[in-house]
Amino acid sequence: MPTFNVLIATQFNDIADAARSEITDRLGEHGFEAIPTIDGMWEMACDAEDETDAKDTAIEKFVNVCRTYPFELRLVVQCGSSQIVRRRKQFEP
Repeated sequence: MPTFNVLIATQFNDIADAARSEITDRLGEHGFEAIPTIDGMWEMACDAEDETDAKDTAIEKFVNVCRTYPFELRLVVQCGSSQIVRRRKQFEP
């Protein structure tokens, strides 16, 4: 199965600083690597059948890490030459 690099740009709205710090630590534990030059930019290597599958896997993992805290998450996800995915998720307490 090939490995794809998935790029995720994020915006965290209405989130406590402590929660954001916790999410950042947990994302690192789940295979996401922060891009240090751009705040809110993440990269993940995904083993998948194709680029769409890789994006879906990365989104699912990212959202599962974040859903513990109440805030609004906005994502822009890119992998290879496939279509860019935009998502907005509102997590309730």
